[in-house]
Amino acid sequence: MGHRTGVASDEIVISDVEQLKAISDPLRLRLIEIASEDPGRPWTAKALAEKLGTKQTKLYHHLNLLEERGFLRVAETRVVSGIVEKGYAATARSYRLEPGLLGQAAAGDKAIDDMLDAIFTKSRAEIVASVRSGAIQLGERNDTTRSMALWLGGARLSQRNAKRVIRLIERLAAIDEHEDPDGTEYGLLVGFYPRASGR
Repeated sequence: MGHRTGVASDEIVISDVEQLKAISDPLRLRLIEIASEDPGRPWTAKALAEKLGTKQTKLYHHLNLLEERGFLRVAETRVVSGIVEKGYAATARSYRLEPGLLGQAAAGDKAIDDMLDAIFTKSRAEIVASVRSGAIQLGERNDTTRSMALWLGGARLSQRNAKRVIRLIERLAAIDEHEDPDGTEYGLLVGFYPRASGR
């Protein structure tokens, strides 16, 4: 019989460079995502390895690091053949960077590059897999539930209007508030940032 503890919070604010480095890795982002998919289920290294199609020994370092940095928590422990087996769960439903974190000297360009690479690599892999599986129907305009929407744009905004856009994005980013266990799974990637002059 195992022992379960704690529940996930709504949001974690990433306020430290070591936390940022911990999630600037596609595999670790995927581990957090899997653990978030079913918040009531503790995920063992074995179950995660099966889901990812890899060896569980490759995951121990990553799981320990995510636990140390506060992204995963031990939700259940049980003894299997004399060894304590941990069941992990995500500590939050969403994550947000503390303003100014990327500007810390210790973070530098590499941390920004690593974080963006991890985010875009993950999103690209998801989109490619969805197109191949038929979940995304390219060129399908009549079925909005199976089409993909991408926008890239920009505008010169007043501070007041920039704040309005930020509030809209925050509401959009709270997509998990509409979670439906019987619904279709969707991905969302939104960015809003000031651009350098001349871009």
